[in-house]
Amino acid sequence: MRVNLILGLCLSVVVFAAELEFRPTFESCGVYFRTSSLRSCQISYREKGSETWLPAFEPVFDRNYDACYRSSIVDLRENTEYEVRAEGARIEPVSGSFRTWANEVPIAREIIISPAEATGGVTISDKGRPDGYICYTAAPGTIISGEGRSEALLLDGAEYVVVKNLILRGGNNSGIKLQNCRYVRVQNCEISGWCDAANWQLDRGSGRMRNAQKAALWNKNGISIDRGFGQVIERCYIYDPALSANAWRYGHPDGPQGIAAWKPEATVIRYNDICGSNWRWWNDGIAGSGNFDLDGGLNRDADVYGNYIAFANDDAIELDGGQQNVRCFRNHFEHCFMGISVQGSMTGPSFVFENLIVHLGDEFGERASAFKTANLWNGFYTASFFYHNTSFNPGGVLNIPENMQLVARNNILREIKSPHRRFVKWDHSHNLVEQPAGAADLLWEASFPDAEKGVFVLAADSPGVGAATRIPGLNQTPLDIGVPRNLQLPLRPFAPQLPQRRQVNFKVQAGQASAPQEVVVKAGAEPLSFTVRKSADALWFEVEPQSASLQPGESLSLTVRVLPERMDQQVNYRGAFFLRTPEGWSRPVTVRAVTDFVRTELSSPDCREFVLGSPYQPLPDGGVLLEGEEMVKFEFEHPADGYVYLLLEARATGPIATHDSVWLGINTETPEAYAPLSRISEDKFQLLRVGSHFLPAGKHYVMLKPRETVAAKRLFVTRDVTLFETR
Repeated sequence: MRVNLILGLCLSVVVFAAELEFRPTFESCGVYFRTSSLRSCQISYREKGSETWLPAFEPVFDRNYDACYRSSIVDLRENTEYEVRAEGARIEPVSGSFRTWANEVPIAREIIISPAEATGGVTISDKGRPDGYICYTAAPGTIISGEGRSEALLLDGAEYVVVKNLILRGGNNSGIKLQNCRYVRVQNCEISGWCDAANWQLDRGSGRMRNAQKAALWNKNGISIDRGFGQVIERCYIYDPALSANAWRYGHPDGPQGIAAWKPEATVIRYNDICGSNWRWWNDGIAGSGNFDLDGGLNRDADVYGNYIAFANDDAIELDGGQQNVRCFRNHFEHCFMGISVQGSMTGPSFVFENLIVHLGDEFGERASAFKTANLWNGFYTASFFYHNTSFNPGGVLNIPENMQLVARNNILREIKSPHRRFVKWDHSHNLVEQPAGAADLLWEASFPDAEKGVFVLAADSPGVGAATRIPGLNQTPLDIGVPRNLQLPLRPFAPQLPQRRQVNFKVQAGQASAPQEVVVKAGAEPLSFTVRKSADALWFEVEPQSASLQPGESLSLTVRVLPERMDQQVNYRGAFFLRTPEGWSRPVTVRAVTDFVRTELSSPDCREFVLGSPYQPLPDGGVLLEGEEMVKFEFEHPADGYVYLLLEARATGPIATHDSVWLGINTETPEAYAPLSRISEDKFQLLRVGSHFLPAGKHYVMLKPRETVAAKRLFVTRDVTLFETR
């Protein structure tokens, strides 16, 4: 075996061993093996002193970018030394070693932010040392204000700094911004109220937030990470931004995000609660910038685990960008339009495993898929690996792109869609699916007897039990398909335990609510104190008691009830509350309620309704058949400059093809604008967006012409989209 000189840099953040390079974090390590002499290689590891070698994840070779094999090692212990070897045919094994990060760092100096300093926001540019970090904290109850500032807390070029136990309110653009920082840790901070709400208002004609310049609301983040190295965000509570993102029905969502990353390296985001509400929705829970850049988004050597993310009108999390040894695992995502996005995988590989994705749906209940992929720009040698994920909802779909290597094993999904063409290697097997997929997948429906309690553990006799295949690299995972049954997600090592239920459900009819629900909380091996936390918008339910202290092994029942008198605005109410300890360890509980609310009145001076009739063929169930070359014209008057929103009440007339659409024109006799009817249904008439236009005051007209054959009843032209919103 070859002996190599080991060089350590910056507390083992980057370690080189001849052809081997290591990028460790707390529980993982990115491995890079540079060689041009191998057609394949194997990478294995062991804890120093152990005799047992274990396999790393399957290495991926990239000939174009940095020409090397890349792999990840996971499920490591913190502050522990490991040995690695890479080997292949006709070469001697190459070896090296690294040490994982330590959970605790040495503190040389503590600075307590005073209430007077906190009122004007805080900027930190200090530089500590590897053997002596500088810690910033504040007295209990101190609130750091971002009023009138771009952010409440700016870390600008800081190094070896810890900020912890801070409460931050406001910030025009961000609650916290990390800019070109190295080895900064943000721990147990509470962030809310950012976005300069005074400068934005809802444009009812377009359904989007706009300022006086008509710009869209963009890049407003609870925490912004702008480049940097070795940054950690952990145990933070990010909630209640001052504004909300729009839903996809009004175009790509613009609005606040929980965390956003722009090209950092070696980032860890773990154990955070990133939760919107019924009335405050994220664009993305965790977002990236530079989605199609080689170093975009979280870039490289990142871990995202143990997070709870809810209420996103687009993605729960966006991994788009470099995705070079980016790992997303053991998170809980719900109430989002989309789950995990890996489109724009530019260098890879990325690893997505043991995540729970449930209750997909944006603020209007519209959904896409559990995993976002796309035949857009992907690196030619990149790869994404999906292992042991559970997506229990109608949107549990994985679309395999034709130009990206994708491997899916042991997942619970509704459907896997393979492309008709393939340009790169991809494969899937041992997945439990409800729609036909591949010969090596199981066509059956998973049985979750306690799904209504938020417990997504397979029944003992369910398909998928014991049916998984071994995954090299996931060396501790049992052989059930989906999330391992012994995992309570999100992963939280020291959080309160919920042994019986993690979700409560209610009905409200004729002003009467179903009975209160009980949630049992149990302490582990250590004493436990917690406080119930929830959004300021969640006035429609209450939890008692609000706080408690438990001895090891002791249990307590919480009572959750809904308040019908505060539930008269929508059909579906969705929320969550958190049992948070003083150290920031928490456990979420999902709250869902369905009411008998019905919106019946659409008439308004801000809305014009046009009923479709001649020259089109009438249908027995109402409406007409839009087909042929005939056009129809609808005239209306617009009282003031501003946006108008157009909706067509339509239904598909047969199996839905790639798209159904109409031709549409504003103030033109030859309608040539292609208007797709997204989310059209074959089963019923629905109001579908066909356009949004900024028009000056005066008289205008709409020209409508069939493209594909669809059934339609009415066209609406409105200056107030909220008339049609039913949640």
